[in-house]
Amino acid sequence: MPTMKADELFSLVQGEFSRRGLLGRILEMHLLGNAYSVRCDMDCFSLYRVNQRPHVPPGMPGWTVCRLSAAECFSLDASEKTCPEPASPQSLHEARAWVERIISALEKFNR
Repeated sequence: MPTMKADELFSLVQGEFSRRGLLGRILEMHLLGNAYSVRCDMDCFSLYRVNQRPHVPPGMPGWTVCRLSAAECFSLDASEKTCPEPASPQSLHEARAWVERIISALEKFNR
């Protein structure tokens, strides 16, 4: 799999959302046994883990797992325990893995 820059990866995921008519929509997905909120618009792609524990205080509903734009790349790994340096090759690798999971999951949102 060839290495992509943040802008190329963002363009790929943005194109997939746009092609499916999902650009700007907030989607709820289950991946790797967890609930996520996913959104892609003209400015960025974001993947947000929804905290499903019942006794979480207000203001702590979840956390950002991946955020990607033409100029930035932040991504946790699949276990959500490792946070590579933003925009590093490792962060881009992890972001690409999330993007690929999301693109696969988008099939159920097709019209």
